[in-house]
Amino acid sequence: MDPQTTTALLTGGFTIGGGLAVAVVSALLARSSEMRKVKVEDSRRWLLDRRAAYAKYLALAEVMLREIDGVAAFLSYDGDSEVSDEDDEIISERLTEYFINWDDSLQPLLGEIQLLATSHVADLADRVSGALMEITWRVQKRHAFTSYYPAWFQAQDLLHVLRDAMRAELGLPVLGSLTAGPREGGWPWLDSRPSYESYIQQHPHSSTNPSAE
Repeated sequence: MDPQTTTALLTGGFTIGGGLAVAVVSALLARSSEMRKVKVEDSRRWLLDRRAAYAKYLALAEVMLREIDGVAAFLSYDGDSEVSDEDDEIISERLTEYFINWDDSLQPLLGEIQLLATSHVADLADRVSGALMEITWRVQKRHAFTSYYPAWFQAQDLLHVLRDAMRAELGLPVLGSLTAGPREGGWPWLDSRPSYESYIQQHPHSSTNPSAE
């Protein structure tokens, strides 16, 4: 084989080989890019699913915490007086509604949390669910309100711990307790916004005396 033919064959071989290599590398890069896109999209959907589940669970837990406090308001404050028959009936009816809500609404949401969340958040959500049931027994037994409310504040604090754990898992800063302790004197209004006094309108008083002619 003459040198020119050999050179041509080698050149052609290198060209074909180079083309194949470029095609393979391009295909691998495209596949890698597509996999990254899929992974990012999966992570985004996972985050959205978590956020939605967390929001629903927290909202219902907050509502139930207020509901049981409304039921406990019918208890005797210090236990010195008996609960009236009318109040006792209201307590029984509202407790039944509360238990149904806990079983039919909160527990399915807890199952969703346990499916999506980390073990830490899932454990805290389970504890909040248990706390919302635990604080009812003093109401069921018609104990004094003064023996009930410390457990209510315990449940509220636990709910705040869960909320902050959920926020941390979603990449958000914790809020801490929003209700415990004294507020600033001007709360809830913002110092940077117009004050109450700035909205007072001056209404001229009409004279009750006839005008002098």
